[in-house]
Amino acid sequence: MAVLLGSPWNQEFERLLDTVENSLVLCAPYVGSGPCRLLVDRMEGLRRTDSIDVHILTDLSRNNLLSGATDVAALLHVAEVIPRTTIRFLPCLHAKVYISDFKRAVVTSANLTDSGMLRNLEYGVLFDDPETVATVRADILRYSELGSLVDGVRLRAFVKITEELHDLSREALRSVNRRLRHEFDRRLARADVEILRARIAGRTAHAIFAETILHLLRNGAMRTVDLNRAIQRIHPDLCDDSIDRVIDGQHFGKKWKHGVRTAQVYLRRAGRIERLGDRWRLVA
Repeated sequence: MAVLLGSPWNQEFERLLDTVENSLVLCAPYVGSGPCRLLVDRMEGLRRTDSIDVHILTDLSRNNLLSGATDVAALLHVAEVIPRTTIRFLPCLHAKVYISDFKRAVVTSANLTDSGMLRNLEYGVLFDDPETVATVRADILRYSELGSLVDGVRLRAFVKITEELHDLSREALRSVNRRLRHEFDRRLARADVEILRARIAGRTAHAIFAETILHLLRNGAMRTVDLNRAIQRIHPDLCDDSIDRVIDGQHFGKKWKHGVRTAQVYLRRAGRIERLGDRWRLVA
């Protein structure tokens, strides 16, 4: 059955939390402190902090962190209180989906923030038939495979970077001191490197691209030029044509198409994709 959800929809989110027994999937580009605190309080009250799996897919891009759209300290708190929490980082994420076990799934316009739940005019649909919920869950977890796992060490580093840049930004805005503004730009560039390092999470560029190619080809055969465009849309931070950034010996930026070609060769040799004419497709 499908139930239409208008605003506010916080009560339905609370029902999701109250009914979860094994696994909670939360997918939203913006994650705020209020819903994170609610999640922790509910799981503590139900004594499920040690028994529940929480999967969070979000966008930890620098602008989201600095603007406060996502509260990384709140995410860290969730991970510390609920040990079986996994947080994955995927730029360009726009889906907002919340799933309790295989029982209930909400697909909505609302981010996981107080504004999204309580103040903005949002709209969504609740599904509670197991087959539909299982399909929605599988699709979101497949999106998660394109993202990078962010552990507690990285989350703490993000908290520190965000706090430092917030403080420095306020000082720079109040000052006409060029040295201060230069220092802010320098720290910003360093933050970009740390965030990108978290994005690759120890993986090679071609490994990330290989997963993305398989994801894209599930929808049908594609030409290389179309694969490249789609990969750049999914991973804009790894496929920036304006910069050649080297992180841990790997090139990210202008040379990203070399990584895609390497991934294509690897997948073809492994027998997972094949080329027919000018199109690549999955091997049946």
